Amino acid sequence: MSDQLLTPKDVQVVRKFNHYESSQKILLVGEGDFSFSLCLARVFGSASNIVATSLDTEGVLHKKHWRSVEHIEELKRLKCEVLHGIDVHNMNREFRLIRRSFDRIIFSFPHAGHYNVREHITWVIE
Repeated sequence: MSDQLLTPKDVQVVRKFNHYESSQKILLVGEGDFSFSLCLARVFGSASNIVATSLDTEGVLHKKHWRSVEHIEELKRLKCEVLHGIDVHNMNREFRLIRRSFDRIIFSFPHAGHYNVREHITWVIE
C-alpha cells in the first residue's frame, strides 16, 4: 500500500441521474436537438463518458433543430463526442462505433407528436 495521500483532485465523484451514472459509458442515439444529452452532461458536470449521435447530417440537423447548434457547442465544451449520420439500423457496421462498448445505450423515442412526423412515420414503424 502506498503512503501517498489522495487529494480531492484524485477522487472522482460519481453523479447519478435516474438510471445513469457519470462513471458509465453512455451512447445516445437518435438525438434531435441534443437537449437530453446536454441535460445528462450538465447533471454529471462532464460529458467525457458520453457519445451523442443523430441520424441527420450536421447541416440537416441544424435546419430542423435550430437549438441544436448551441446544445452541441456546450456538449463539446463538456468533452462530449458528437457524431452525425448514425443510423441505428446499421450501427454494427458504423466504423465510428465498431469495437466500442457502452454501459448504457439510450434511444429516446423519436417524434413524440411535434413536427415532421409524417416524414419519419415509416422509419419509426420499421
